Amino acid sequence: MPEIPVPQEIRESVLRELYRQADSLDWEDVPVRQKTTHYRHWVEDPSIGGKLADYYTAEGMRVWLKDGPLKEYARALENFGPYAKYASRRLAPPSEFITEILGNSWTVLSESIREKPMHCLITDGRERRYVCWGRPRTFRDLLWAAVNKAVGSTSRPLIVAYLTDGKTVSDSQKSLHQKIAAHCELDLAYVYRRWEDTPAS
Repeated sequence: MPEIPVPQEIRESVLRELYRQADSLDWEDVPVRQKTTHYRHWVEDPSIGGKLADYYTAEGMRVWLKDGPLKEYARALENFGPYAKYASRRLAPPSEFITEILGNSWTVLSESIREKPMHCLITDGRERRYVCWGRPRTFRDLLWAAVNKAVGSTSRPLIVAYLTDGKTVSDSQKSLHQKIAAHCELDLAYVYRRWEDTPAS
């Protein structure tokens, strides 16, 4: 999606307010049906739609919100992508959960961090492993990514399903994920990730 053709000052203000509100809603966990209501609210919000009204129709705004900043929202929370600077909070870096799962001997190769799904390579100085991570609802995508890497790798990929802020997953879902991962000869770990405030720019 191309950048919105509005003055930079207005664009920055809109994006920061949009992400502030998305953060307060825990946007990644908002059900799809409810998101439509929020799009409508943001189009009518003076601090968002009101500032874009000279440049977009109401429908144009809704499309831009959905296919632009909110499509990038999950990656922004990972401090990844062009919208990362607008997030008011971020998830703790993957190095934190790698240490929690595998110990201090493993480190993230920072230049290897990529998206779709979020993934990277880690090393203990002797071996390199592929790691991908996401929320439990994205397990199918994580599984497919890990299986594809496993085909051409001598090391066992690791899938990390993470939760935040006291969120839970049913024992039956977690057990199913573990059985599928074991069947595919993949490692799977569930972790909680903490939030960090975005440094002031």
